[in-house]
Amino acid sequence: MRSTLLLAFSWFVGASAFAADPPNVLIYLADDQYLSSVGCYGADPSHTPNIDRLAREGARFTRCFTPSSICTPNRGVLLSGMYPLRNGAHPNHSGFIDGIKSLPNYMKDAGYRACIVGKDGIQKPSDLYHWEFRIEKSDHPVPGATEEKHARHRKTNFDEVKRFLSSGDKRPFCVFHAASLPHGPELNQIPNGLSGYNAANHYMDHELGVYLELLKDNQLDRKTLVIYLNDNEAQLKRTKYTLYDTGVRVPMAIRWPGYIRPGTTIDTMVSTVDVLPTLLDIIGATIPTDSLPMDGISMRDVWTGKSDLFRKELFFSYTGVIVGKSGRMETPYPVRAIRTDRFKYIRYLNHRIGHPKYKGQVFPKEEFFDLSRDPNEQINLADSDAHVDARRLLSHRLDEWMSEMNDRGIESELESLRRYPRRK
Repeated sequence: MRSTLLLAFSWFVGASAFAADPPNVLIYLADDQYLSSVGCYGADPSHTPNIDRLAREGARFTRCFTPSSICTPNRGVLLSGMYPLRNGAHPNHSGFIDGIKSLPNYMKDAGYRACIVGKDGIQKPSDLYHWEFRIEKSDHPVPGATEEKHARHRKTNFDEVKRFLSSGDKRPFCVFHAASLPHGPELNQIPNGLSGYNAANHYMDHELGVYLELLKDNQLDRKTLVIYLNDNEAQLKRTKYTLYDTGVRVPMAIRWPGYIRPGTTIDTMVSTVDVLPTLLDIIGATIPTDSLPMDGISMRDVWTGKSDLFRKELFFSYTGVIVGKSGRMETPYPVRAIRTDRFKYIRYLNHRIGHPKYKGQVFPKEEFFDLSRDPNEQINLADSDAHVDARRLLSHRLDEWMSEMNDRGIESELESLRRYPRRK
């Protein structure tokens, strides 16, 4: 059950206030963080004090999921409000197809100045993917990044961030901070004694804390909606490259002063595909319903405590091919899944071969789990007579979703390889 409800004034009054004075937006996205390493999800609270602070001052989600389990697809989902197979960014290191409008363009059209800080996971931009402002990382390595393998992990250029936040530009801002941490390679020891993943996780959290203090120092904290979340699980077994809950369930915390009571816990099942339409709903922008409709739906009423009813089912996809110039992989290995409150159905569309990212491990054609009794997805009930009707229903719903996405499985992956040919 939800632990707290909306503050003691109506949503109608609040909506009117924000229409006249739209909030600033800060989205802080971690990279390859696993949920159980966050203090407010059961880890050592000294490792992530700022994420925990955000949860105390706002809401913590217990069942937030990403539609995929690799970087680019999940970032594309967050930025487009569309599933990866619809927006085109379903292989890792890929990008949107032309005609896909994304967060920076929507925000600019709504009168915002939109800025990306750090990693841009959309490596092949489309005609409608454009940030008005970009702040690159500094030249200074983060603590513990003492080897060449750590080169990607550099400190945020907070001097530039300060200038952006304090700009004379009167438009509200939308900042999308895309961290490179705690993604491996793991860091060497940092001054507080932490090393490896824990050091990377702690420093990533530290930079979130810098943002929170900058907002406070510039008297922007009460005027800014802050969203923290992770792109996908990693580091542990059965996480990245799989569609188990341990690969697609992520931490998310939001702070929305005046609209979310501090210390709220939200147990409703939601997806990161719903983040962008929620923002558009809050700022009064139009959510597309034309030939390229958003797959996400607004969570505004869930965020504010007006409703606990939301999605009855979530869909997931994993694309095996990788199309970047480094680490290219050309073996199709599509995996699809659907999840309800109680059941999870997973389908491996090229199950006769071993998983390219799991040392050739062979998975069955189908997996079916009763999450009410087996939350860790250990007992495959795909051949269970007692669950045949439930499995068939989810299989049918997955077929319908794949058809809606124009998802052709192996052929869709081969098409991506043709779209991004190997460089000579």
